[in-house]
Amino acid sequence: MRDVLAVARLGGRLFWRDGRAVGGVAVLGVCLGAGLPLLVAASLRSRDVEVVLGLHLGMLAVLLTIVATTQTAVTLSARRESLVLKRLRASGLRGRAMVGGELVNIVTQAALLSALVSVILYTFTYLPPPELPLLFAACVVVVAGVLALIGVVFSIVTRRPDLNAPATIPFLLAGALGAGAYGPFVTGLLPGWVRWALDLLPTGAMVEIAGLAYRGGEPATLTGPVLNLTVWALLALVAVRFLFRWDPRR
Repeated sequence: MRDVLAVARLGGRLFWRDGRAVGGVAVLGVCLGAGLPLLVAASLRSRDVEVVLGLHLGMLAVLLTIVATTQTAVTLSARRESLVLKRLRASGLRGRAMVGGELVNIVTQAALLSALVSVILYTFTYLPPPELPLLFAACVVVVAGVLALIGVVFSIVTRRPDLNAPATIPFLLAGALGAGAYGPFVTGLLPGWVRWALDLLPTGAMVEIAGLAYRGGEPATLTGPVLNLTVWALLALVAVRFLFRWDPRR
């Protein structure tokens, strides 16, 4: 655990010292996560919390996918090709500590950005805070972790760092569609079997859990979404365990 935290602190220092990277992520996150819900809330003739909440959760799913999945894939692939991972491994660090530290760093960034976006919406719209704030916070952290694990898998599949971000776009678009980021009208046009398939993505589980956190309800309804996230995490862990490469591809 100490090695994991050490790698996480190192990754955090590299990120927070890069003013352009921090500013770019913050601006992108606020524009994506808060921009559309703010515009819709301002344009509605009457207050409709459900519409704003649906867009908030959908755009939050997009934001988590970009920050966790895409950033993880690009970061690990770039560090593999620049021999950073190989050198760290030669220093005696275990592989799980290196990958785990990167995931802790990225999940922390995703959680902080999600909190910033949520506070903006609570302040400038009529969207109320969740009835179960701890459940909402746990949902964001867990989903970000699962999406980051999927990002590790993407770093295995693509050969070059510059291809990692484009490779995650289909997954990002499908997850956004399943989470309702394009609005209820677009989601309603989809065939039932397509909606069912999209609900199997981690972002679909996020919307269910976060929706329960906002509205309140029976914890028993969390069984399906939690099982969904568990399956995705286990599949990603198995793929990383047997397929992850430490050496650059030549």
